[in-house]
Amino acid sequence: MTLGTLILRSLRFHARSHLGVLLGATLGSAILIGALLVGDSVRGSLRDMALARLGKIEAAMATGDRLFRAELATNLKAAPVLSLPGTANSADGARRANRIHVLGVDEDFWKLAEKAPPFATVPPDSVVLNQALADQLAAKPGDEVLLRINKVSALSQDVALTTRDGQSVALRLRVHAVVGNEQLGRFSLQANQVAPFNAFVPLALLSQRTGAEKKASLALVDRIHVRSGWLPPTAFQVAGDKVKEWMTRIGLREASAPRDEVLLEDSESGRLLLNTVRGLPSAFPGLPGQLQTEWRLADAQLDLRPLTNSSALELRTDRIFLDPPAVRAALAVDTNAQPVLTYLATLLRSGTNATAYPMVTAAGAPLVPADLRDDEIVLNQWLADQLQLKPGGELELSYFLPDSGARLTEATNRFRVRSVVPMQMPWADRTLMPDFPGIAKAERIGDWDAGFPLTHRKLVDDDYWKLWRGTPKAFVSLSAGRKMWGNRFGDTTAIRFPVGADVRRLTSPQTPDPRPQTPKLETPHVVTYKAELKKSLLAALKPADFGLVFQPVREQALKASREGQDFGGLFIGFSFFLIVAACVLVALLFQFGVEQRAKEVGTLLALGFTPKQVRRLLLGEGAGLAVLGAALGAVGAVWYARAMLHGLSTVWRDAVGTSDLRFHAEPATLAGGFAGAVLVAVFSLWLALRKQVRQPARVLLAGGGEEVGSNQFSVISGQSARGESGAGGAPTEVARHSNVESEVAEGGKLAAAKGRGGSRHRNVALLGGACLLLALSLLGWAVATGQTANAGAFFGAGALLLIAALAFTAALLTRLERSEAAAALNLASLGIRNTTRRRSRSLATVTMLACGSFLVLSIGVFRLDENANATKRSSGTGGFALLGESTLPVVQDLNTKAGREALGLDEKALDGVSVVPFRVRDGDDASCLNLNRAQKPRLLGVKMELLRQRKAFTFAKEWEGGSIGWRWLDFLELNKGIAQASDERARLFATGGDLPRPGTGEVIPAIADQNSILWAMGKKVGDIIEYLEPDERGRPVRLRLVGAVANSILQGNLIIAEDEFTARFPSEAGYRWFLVDAPTNRVADVSATLTRALRDFGLELTPATRRMAQLNAVQNTYLGTFQILGGLGLLLGSAGLGVVVLRNVLERRGELALLLALGFRAKALRWLVLSEHAALLLLGLLSGVVAAGVAVLPSVLGAGDLPVAALALTLGGVLVSGLVWTWLATVSALRGQLLDALRNQ
Repeated sequence: MTLGTLILRSLRFHARSHLGVLLGATLGSAILIGALLVGDSVRGSLRDMALARLGKIEAAMATGDRLFRAELATNLKAAPVLSLPGTANSADGARRANRIHVLGVDEDFWKLAEKAPPFATVPPDSVVLNQALADQLAAKPGDEVLLRINKVSALSQDVALTTRDGQSVALRLRVHAVVGNEQLGRFSLQANQVAPFNAFVPLALLSQRTGAEKKASLALVDRIHVRSGWLPPTAFQVAGDKVKEWMTRIGLREASAPRDEVLLEDSESGRLLLNTVRGLPSAFPGLPGQLQTEWRLADAQLDLRPLTNSSALELRTDRIFLDPPAVRAALAVDTNAQPVLTYLATLLRSGTNATAYPMVTAAGAPLVPADLRDDEIVLNQWLADQLQLKPGGELELSYFLPDSGARLTEATNRFRVRSVVPMQMPWADRTLMPDFPGIAKAERIGDWDAGFPLTHRKLVDDDYWKLWRGTPKAFVSLSAGRKMWGNRFGDTTAIRFPVGADVRRLTSPQTPDPRPQTPKLETPHVVTYKAELKKSLLAALKPADFGLVFQPVREQALKASREGQDFGGLFIGFSFFLIVAACVLVALLFQFGVEQRAKEVGTLLALGFTPKQVRRLLLGEGAGLAVLGAALGAVGAVWYARAMLHGLSTVWRDAVGTSDLRFHAEPATLAGGFAGAVLVAVFSLWLALRKQVRQPARVLLAGGGEEVGSNQFSVISGQSARGESGAGGAPTEVARHSNVESEVAEGGKLAAAKGRGGSRHRNVALLGGACLLLALSLLGWAVATGQTANAGAFFGAGALLLIAALAFTAALLTRLERSEAAAALNLASLGIRNTTRRRSRSLATVTMLACGSFLVLSIGVFRLDENANATKRSSGTGGFALLGESTLPVVQDLNTKAGREALGLDEKALDGVSVVPFRVRDGDDASCLNLNRAQKPRLLGVKMELLRQRKAFTFAKEWEGGSIGWRWLDFLELNKGIAQASDERARLFATGGDLPRPGTGEVIPAIADQNSILWAMGKKVGDIIEYLEPDERGRPVRLRLVGAVANSILQGNLIIAEDEFTARFPSEAGYRWFLVDAPTNRVADVSATLTRALRDFGLELTPATRRMAQLNAVQNTYLGTFQILGGLGLLLGSAGLGVVVLRNVLERRGELALLLALGFRAKALRWLVLSEHAALLLLGLLSGVVAAGVAVLPSVLGAGDLPVAALALTLGGVLVSGLVWTWLATVSALRGQLLDALRNQ
C-alpha cells in the first residue's frame, strides 16, 4: 500500500472527525481568496470606468484655452472637440450644477463610443446630457436647460487691458437625449471614479456663440486608424481569454468593458490582431510627424499678414503678446526681422499739460534712433504740439502693469525727449497697435470696452483717435518697453519682415492717408516671400511649444487604474482577525482529531513507521483537507467578495466615492489565492503536528496522546497529568507502571518547579506593576499638560495597561497553581482553580481574547475628528472657515474694496473676511477620495506669504536637500517663520539677490498633503514628479516634493508658488480655488453672500470642517471596516474557545467521572466546567475592554464619532458566542456514561 492510498483511506475512514477541519479550512480560504477578489473587483471596476470614459479613444491632444483649427483635427483623422467650463440650471432655476464640462462635438465624436447613441446628429438648438448631469438637474428629453459658458477670449483675463464685462454667454437649449457610460456619457481625460457633469452641444453652435468659430481645444484619435504595433495574439493570451469567457458564463466573473489588449479583425487580412500598445510612440509612430506636416500658423494662433501702405509682412497673434518661442523662431529665420511692442499708456504728462490713453511703441531702428537710451523718448508732432514739448524736455509716462489684471496696478516712468518725428511713415502707422479687444474697433475713445475705467475722460483726445486711431504718439527703445511692459505672456506684440527694396522704403518719410486702409494686393515678390517665410516659420516652430502634443490617454487611464489603491491587500488586513481565527480553529480541530487517534499513531509506530513518516501521513491528510477546503472556499470567496462590494457601495461608500463597483475575478487571482489558502492551512496544520508523535509508542497505545508538561497538575486528584490517562481518562496498567518507577523523581521535580514558579510569579508581578505605573504616569502627564487629544499617548497608556493585565493574569494563575491551601467548597472556586491545570493554555486563551478585543476597540482612537481644533491655524483646516471652488476664474481681488465693488459685494457684509486665492491647473484628483493613481495631479499656485503670515497648517515632513532651488524658503518656512532660516538664505530671500527668475529652473519646488503624497501619488518627500505633458512653453514639468502638510483640506493638490505657476502656465487666468477666513459667528452669512454674488462664476463654498469630514471619512470608514471584520474574527475565535473546552473536558473525563461517583450531579459538573472557561472568557474581554477604554479616551473626550453601540454589540456578541460554544462543548463532552471512565482506575 502506498502512502497516497493510506492517506485517501484514512481520510475516508475519519471523514466525520475531519468535517470541522474542512469547514474551518473552507472558511479561511473563502476569506483570503475573497479579499483578493475584492481587489480584483475594484481594479476591474476602475478599468471599466476608465475605458467607458474613453470609448475607442487612444490618444488626445488637449490644449486648454489655446485653440487650434478644427480642420487640423479632421486632417489628422481625429474628432475635434471644443471643451469649455460652465454651469447648468434647470428651466425653473430650482436645480443647479457647477463645474460642468460643456463639450462642442460633431458626429465624429459619437463614432468614438463603444455603443452608438440613439441619434445620428444633435439639432442645433439642443443639448445631450450625460446621466450624472441629467440626475443633478432632474432633466429628461424634451426639457429645457440653461447653460452659462465663458466666451473665448484670445487675451487673458489677467491682462489689465482686457474687457471683463459680458464675458459669459447663456444658452437655453432643449435636452435631445441622455447618454449612458457606453455612449461616452462619462467622457473625461481625468482619472477619477466619480462621473463628471457633461453637456454635449453641437460644435458649430458652441464655437459660434462663444467666439471660437471653426476652433477646437481637443483632438481625439481612434485606435483603429493605425495598424503599427499590432501583433497576432499568443496562444497563452487566447487561452486566458477563453477562461475568462467561461468564468463569465458560469457567473464567477462579470462581463467588463474592453481591455487595453483588444482583439480586432484586420479589414485587409481578416486575421485577429492583438493591440499590445503600451505608449504613444509605438502606437502612433507617424502621428507627431503628421502633426508637424498638417499644422499651420493659425494653430499656434499666429497670423502672417501684409501691412497697409507697405509691402512688408507682419507676424502677430490674436493673443496680443507673441509667445517667446514664436519670437525666437521669427528672429532666427530672418535676421532683418524687427520686433515691435506697442502698449497703452494711461497718461502722458509734462507739467500741466497731459493727454490720456495714447499708444506707445517700443522698437528699434528705423522707428527710433539706434542709440536711443532707455530713459529717452521720441514724440510725434501731434503729441509734441499738444504737450508743448521740444527735444530735451521731460515727461512722465504712466501705464497699467500688463499682468496686474483687475487690480490695475499703475506705474510711472520719466523720460527725456530725444526728438520729434513728423506725422509720416513709418511713424504714422496705425497697424503698430495690436487688436486690443474692446478698443481696436471702437469709433471713439468713450466707446472703449476695456478692462479699466476711463478716469481721465477730460484729457481724452478724440480728434486724434478719429483721424489716426491707434497710431502711436510716442516711441521708446525696445529694451525700455520690455522692462515696462514685458509680462508672463510675452514681450513682443508683432514682428515685421521687410521685403526686399521695401527696406529702403520704410526709412524714407511718406505722408500716409489718414483714412482707414485696406491691405494692398500682394505683389508676386511678396507672395513668394510670404510663402517661403511661412514655410520657414513652421519648420522652426514646434507644435509642442504651443501645447499641441498628443498624449496616450488610454494607456495613462489604464495605468492609473492598475496602480490605484490595492483593495486586495487592504481587505486582507481588514480580515486579518478572521483569517487568523480560521487558521487557529483549523489547527485546534486537527490537533484535537490527532489526539483522539493516539492509539492509531502508536500502532503505526509499533509497526515500524518512523515519526517522520507518521507526521507525513497526518500532514498529507491535512493537506488533502486544505486542498478541498480551498476549492470550496473559492466558491464561498465569490459570495464574500460580493458582500464586501455591496458594503463598499452602500455603508462604506465614503471610502470609495462611488457605487458603480462590479464583481471581477481574474484567473491568476483565483489560482494564487487558492495556492495561498492551501499553504496557510497546511502551515497551520504543520504547527499543530510538531509535537504530536514524539511520545513513545507504548504511551500512545495506552491512549496518552497529550502533550507532556510539568505544570499539568489536577486540583481534584492532585496527580500529575502528563499524558497518563487513557481514552477515558483512567490510568492504564502501562501508565501506572511508569508512575511507580518515577514517583520519587516526579516529587522532586514538582518541588523544584514550585520553587521556580515562585520566582517567576514575582518577576511577572513586577513587570505588571511597572507597566501599570508607566501607564498611570503617561495618563497623568497627558492630563497635566492638556494633551487630552494626544491619541498616541493614550494608545500607549492603553497598551501598557493591557500588558499589565496579562502579566497580573499570569501571576494569578501561577499563584493559584502554587497554592497549597484547601480550595473553598463551591463549584465556582473549583472551576477557577482548574484554570491552572494547563496554565499556558489558559493564559493563551486570555491573551488572544484580550489582544483581539483591545485592537478592535482601540483602533477607534485613530478615527479622525474634523471638529478637533478646527479654528486653530495648525489644524487640518488651517484655521479657515470656508473652502471654495469656482467654475469660471475670478480675476478681481476679493480682499480689496475695488474688487468687491466690481463683483457687487457689500463691504459691510464682508467685514473681517479675508481670502487666500489659488490659481488652478486642472488635473487628476490626488486625494484619498480618488481610487486611481493620480498621473497628473491638479496644480495650485498661491502667494506663499498669504499662508506664511497666517502660519497656516502644519508640516509633517520637510525635504532636507538644501537650498538649491528657487525660494525653497517659501515652502520650508511656511509654518516656521523666516527667523529660523540661515542668515544667508534669509538675505537671499529678502533681497532677491542671485535667485533665478520664476520658470527658469528645471525643477519646481512643491508641497502637498502627506496623505496625497503617500497614497494618491505613491511618492515621498524629496521625490520628483514628472508630468506627462509639457507646460505651455513646451518645457517638461518636473516638481520636487519639498514638504508634506499633515492631514489637511489641501489634500488632492500639488501647491507651488504663484509666480512659478504663471511662468509655466501663463494662460491660466484668475483664481478658481479659495480659502476663506470669516468670523466664526458669521460663517453661514458670509457663505451665502459670496455664493450669491459669484453665482455666475459657479462658486461653491463648503465649510472647511465639512471638507475635512469628507476626507477623514475614508480613514474612518477603513477603521470601521476593520472593527466590523475584526469583531467577526473575535466571534469566530469564540468558536475556537469551544474547541478548547471540548479538549479539556475530554482529557478530564476520568476526573469528572470520579466527581460524579462521589455524588456530584451532572448539572453541577457542567457548571464546574462552564465557570472555569467563562472565567477565562470574562477575564480576557475585561482586560481588553479596560485597556481599550483608556486608549479611546481622546475620542470620547473630543466628542468623536466613536461607534459605541456597534462596538458594544460586537463585544456582547463575542461574550454570548463564547458562552454558548463553551456550553455546547461542555454538554457534548459530558454526554454518555461517564462512569465507564472509572473502569481502569
